[in-house]
Amino acid sequence: MRTLGNVDLTDSWKIRFLPGTLSLLIGLGLGPILAMLIVGGNWPFAFALVALVPLVTLFSVYPFVAVLIWLLVMPFFAITPTVASRYIYWMFHRAMIPIALGTAILSDMLRVRKRPPARLGRAELATVLFTGTVVVSILLLQQSPQSTLILAYDRILVPFCMYWLVRLTAPRQKDLQRLLPVALIILIAESVIGLLSWFAPQALPAAWLGLQGARTTGSLSNPAVYTTTLMFFSLLIFQAAMNRKPGAVRSIFLFAFGLGTICVFLSFSRGSWLGGLLVGAGLLFLYPKAMLRMTVILLVLMIFLGSGALSAQMTWASERLEDRGSTDARIVEMRAALRMTQAKPFFGWGYNNFDRYDRQFQVRTDNSAISYDETSHNTWLTIMTEMGLIGFFLFAFPFVWWLMLTIKVRPQMPKKGLWSWPLLTMFWLVIGDFFIVNNFMDMRHFPFGLTLLWTTLAFAANMVCSYLKADDIGAPAWARRAAGLASDNIT
Repeated sequence: MRTLGNVDLTDSWKIRFLPGTLSLLIGLGLGPILAMLIVGGNWPFAFALVALVPLVTLFSVYPFVAVLIWLLVMPFFAITPTVASRYIYWMFHRAMIPIALGTAILSDMLRVRKRPPARLGRAELATVLFTGTVVVSILLLQQSPQSTLILAYDRILVPFCMYWLVRLTAPRQKDLQRLLPVALIILIAESVIGLLSWFAPQALPAAWLGLQGARTTGSLSNPAVYTTTLMFFSLLIFQAAMNRKPGAVRSIFLFAFGLGTICVFLSFSRGSWLGGLLVGAGLLFLYPKAMLRMTVILLVLMIFLGSGALSAQMTWASERLEDRGSTDARIVEMRAALRMTQAKPFFGWGYNNFDRYDRQFQVRTDNSAISYDETSHNTWLTIMTEMGLIGFFLFAFPFVWWLMLTIKVRPQMPKKGLWSWPLLTMFWLVIGDFFIVNNFMDMRHFPFGLTLLWTTLAFAANMVCSYLKADDIGAPAWARRAAGLASDNIT
């Protein structure tokens, strides 16, 4: 290895010159494409390509910044009612995450940045197999495969790319601390947007008011996506507050957490309420004294506001608890989904085909009328119906796998501190909230929610992975033996 004084020339090349070289090569390769876009008048895409070169440089040095940017920007552009918002969606969801992942893989191969290599295994293999299964399903069973492949790109490939990006970058405590300002900004912003939708809707864009007067959705168009987003950021902020000394920052964190909790209630989503109870029980177990104080304060505040500013909302909450109309309609759809699964249990009816075939399997249940414009309202049943038991197994396997390994590493993890067992538990509480909420809605229509779910799993997986041995997550013994036999035969 060549050195000049105390400077390692090889490392200097990799760290200082190689990222710039990569950007130069990418820039030269994109030159003709950029010229074609300018000639064709596609200025937004031309601007995106120009911005790509410095972003690649940044991603090659610190790829986790793509995760921070996505979490900061995408909550406000999860829906795209205008052309400008659609371009931003293209840039930050469809393009940035896959590009950041590709850059991270390339920089790891070239060793641009020194960091411990990520250990990938069976869970990651399941995501690849599920993606391949979806593509085959679309090509064989879809009437319009091209448009459905675009949907699958948004709903499956990008969430999986985000999962892989977080796994490969292996964020640690310093990265989490960089995430906290983003979490605080989004938590407060979405809470304020939720409150404004009730008390000053004229201050918000019309696109954010689709369910105004009935549900709270923030900027995310769906109450379940809204509440799971609040849960993700709220629990990060709460964990940070529990590991800070009393002071202004801790008080701000706890205020933001309480504000997010109130907005979860104001979502008037019964699935979100049920998920919130699970999260509350988990936090009570982790931090009993702090949660008891927070619960008392929030109850007193809700009672006070319930007799005044929130009196109409409290009445609506009571009506929501007694409403059976939407529940009966969902029972009809869920039974239709189960009958569809029984008819084609292994490979399913094809990706995105539920609404195409469900009417054939709907039957009247008790006093429930058949509604022909409903989805399954159950994410898990939709996956099982469309992709069969094989596809459902591949989709669910990473969650079950990392949960099993979480239980295994618990005795080894520190019990206190920001990076500790309570933080890992909070990631699983967010996933548990997703699991409950997804039993009452179809998350497949919301790429932001799906991507956030897989982001959360990747964070949990990275914490678990740091306490595992290499053999714990690698290929199973039978696969290693088969690979060894194949190698012997070749030689």
